[in-house]
Amino acid sequence: MKSITPLLLTVLILAACAPEKDQFDPAKVGIEWSLVRNITDEKPTFRASLTLSNNGDAAMRPSGWKLYFNLRYHGYQLTSQSTEIDIRHVSGDLFYLVPTVNFAGLKPGQSISVDYTGDRRIANFQDVPAGFFWVSNTDTTSSIKLYAPVIATERSMAKLPEPDGSVIFSKNKAIIDIPEVRLSRIFPTGIRETNNYEIFNLSSKAEITTDASFLGEADYLSEELSKVINGKIKVLRKSSPDAAIEIRRAGLPPENYHLTINRKKILIEAGDAAGAFYGIQSLKILLPSRSWKTKQDTIIIKGLDVVDGPRFPFREFMLDVSRNFQSKEEVLKTLEIMSLYKLNVFHFHLTDDEGWRIEIPGIPELTANGATRGYPFADRKQLHPSYGSGPTHQDSGTGYYSVDDYIEIVRYAKTRHIKVVPEIESPGHARAAIIAMQVRYEKHMEQGDQDGANRYTLSDPEDKSSYTSNQYFNDNVMNVALPSTYTFIEKVIDELMIMHQKAGAPLSAIHMAGDEVPFGSWGKSPAVAEFRKGHPNIVTGNDLWKYYFTEISRILRSKKLTMYGWQELVVGTQTKDDGKHMILPDLVSNDLQVDAWWNMQGNEDVPYQLPNAGYKTVLTCFDFLYFDLAYEPSFQEPGDAWIGFLDIDRIFSFVPYDYYRTYKTDVRGNPVPKNLFDGKARLAENSKVNVMGIQGALWGENMVSGDLMEYMLVPRLLALAERAWAKDPSWATEQNEVKAQQQYNRDWSRFANILGKRELPRLDFYSGKIRYRIPTPGAIVENGNVMANIQLPGFQIRYTSDGSEPNEASTLYKSPVTEKGVIRMRAFDLRGRGSLPLTVINK
Repeated sequence: MKSITPLLLTVLILAACAPEKDQFDPAKVGIEWSLVRNITDEKPTFRASLTLSNNGDAAMRPSGWKLYFNLRYHGYQLTSQSTEIDIRHVSGDLFYLVPTVNFAGLKPGQSISVDYTGDRRIANFQDVPAGFFWVSNTDTTSSIKLYAPVIATERSMAKLPEPDGSVIFSKNKAIIDIPEVRLSRIFPTGIRETNNYEIFNLSSKAEITTDASFLGEADYLSEELSKVINGKIKVLRKSSPDAAIEIRRAGLPPENYHLTINRKKILIEAGDAAGAFYGIQSLKILLPSRSWKTKQDTIIIKGLDVVDGPRFPFREFMLDVSRNFQSKEEVLKTLEIMSLYKLNVFHFHLTDDEGWRIEIPGIPELTANGATRGYPFADRKQLHPSYGSGPTHQDSGTGYYSVDDYIEIVRYAKTRHIKVVPEIESPGHARAAIIAMQVRYEKHMEQGDQDGANRYTLSDPEDKSSYTSNQYFNDNVMNVALPSTYTFIEKVIDELMIMHQKAGAPLSAIHMAGDEVPFGSWGKSPAVAEFRKGHPNIVTGNDLWKYYFTEISRILRSKKLTMYGWQELVVGTQTKDDGKHMILPDLVSNDLQVDAWWNMQGNEDVPYQLPNAGYKTVLTCFDFLYFDLAYEPSFQEPGDAWIGFLDIDRIFSFVPYDYYRTYKTDVRGNPVPKNLFDGKARLAENSKVNVMGIQGALWGENMVSGDLMEYMLVPRLLALAERAWAKDPSWATEQNEVKAQQQYNRDWSRFANILGKRELPRLDFYSGKIRYRIPTPGAIVENGNVMANIQLPGFQIRYTSDGSEPNEASTLYKSPVTEKGVIRMRAFDLRGRGSLPLTVINK
């Protein structure tokens, strides 16, 4: 026998001890989701199933792996019903599947189903787990992204919500089809418009003259008209009464204008540049909707005399880009649409737990670490995946605006008379900043720079406080006892002020948030305990809260900035040591402004308590103005639906000074008790001056693309513009309920016709083509016929009778459908885009 050398023996031993090479390919794992049971009165949890299939050629190991995924708004205690696969919570909306000792692995072709339960009902496709990626215990530095789950419709669809054609049809019945020539021409509705039956022929031969103070607006008008007519209209730097288009200074209030169009001239008169700009926007609204489709030599404009001005100084829209990043181009497009409809404040929600989106010179970690999400995340070099963003940086979980980007955005907004108000979340909702500053701390400590390490730290490393935020984080609250927290905040404010200064739009206010600080924050922090020794008057978490915002207010006042925040700044932080209606009167004198948002579950009168107490208040009432809610019940309809729905009629019905009068149903459509507002505070007449305006808010958790963002934004933004700009309609003050309903139906019909026949067709071609939502048709079966209608007259309804999906070439609905069987319907716009389908069975 040939002897074995020591070297060969070593090789054989190492080979025997080496783990067998894993041939299993996790990328071949198939995932299927199905709904087993939605919540009921008897069982307040849903039950769903995830089926994992081994579609590869090698066996899946019985252990040594995790399968991560995201699922929001269904609690942080998802419970697996399987004895073989468990579900565990990481943080926020991140969970993972992990095999138990009972799991034997999966051979090729085998599957395993994991039933699980969670809170709240399944409402739409965004309630399905997302962002799956596989991690092996033998390689914890890399991951494999898996495909999105296949939704098992054959097992689930009977349990999933579908559009209710009869409900939609019933809602649409009050809408009358009005000829376009009978519709008011200025939108949002002006104070007064009078047709003069003359015609102005617009061409490049026209010249614009203006007062020197309106040169910027004149140049803007010339640029805008060059998008619809051939050639360039000249701007003359002097006033000339003989010019075809004149922008003239007049003694009008701020933002007001007087627009006159006759056969000889277009005249815009205004008291300030903003008023001149809004006169220009009304002139653009008077152009035919299809003007932006192709340039023309001449555009005919019908004569009109308009006197107009806004109702509120704050006509505001908030966009959250922290949860899912939106590109600079999407932000600019949003500003363009805002300006067309005379909205003037852009509340830019730049930071939150899941992302810091603005570059701050001198603190690169905020974007290097706080603006990226992915795997691995245990070393805090990046945030963990959220909202299905996955393990890499290719999804909307990662991204930020550079200094130059932000300056461009602010400058673009300034040209359109929009004020940008940046929001820096504090002291809660701050996980991205906290994690980034932990990385910075460690980096400077490794360099031996303890002073530098401590400069901007936001957390106490010895803090043992236990809490869970509304979004299921336990490490998202800044430590308000640390001097470095205030140094950090001041640094961020200073850099934002510099950016605004460079953009030519000095910062006047900053939104410091203040919302949803969870109970238990700071309770077991040694830094807080030490801080209290020098501040014996600070005992509770609320005392710390008040101290923090008193200091922030002082910093802002020293820089001549207004502090803006959510209602919790003055009504409490929704924690156990705060009262629901705790108004802090000593902050009134600090030039504070607040957003009143949570007007439900006992807080219905907070939107009026605040202005009554003297606070400048912007109404952002959750159940009227949160654009992230789904439009209506349907599994295919995107948006949050855990608490209800928000179609445009609900926004249109909002009465700022007395929203109680139109609060007939809750956001789920359920009738509210007639005594709901008994004993609730009413807005005092002398407090109306403290209602600064109204705001629509689009939170970004589900906005994983620009397409989705625009879908959720429009046409809601137009309903917001109408309520923010136009005076109270007659139905808002009419005391006779029957008359009020008749007046409402009339105005709602006009609004729906304006949107469907003029404004949304305009947006088919304006500003890069807006991907707005097209309403789902309503339909009922009556006497063997299928009758259909549409929320916004002007859209075409097309249908099929063989169960197939309708397209723009399908049969046009003109009269009740007599065919039997499965009738499917969709509405279409001018570009051939379709709505969600509606299925009706005609037996």
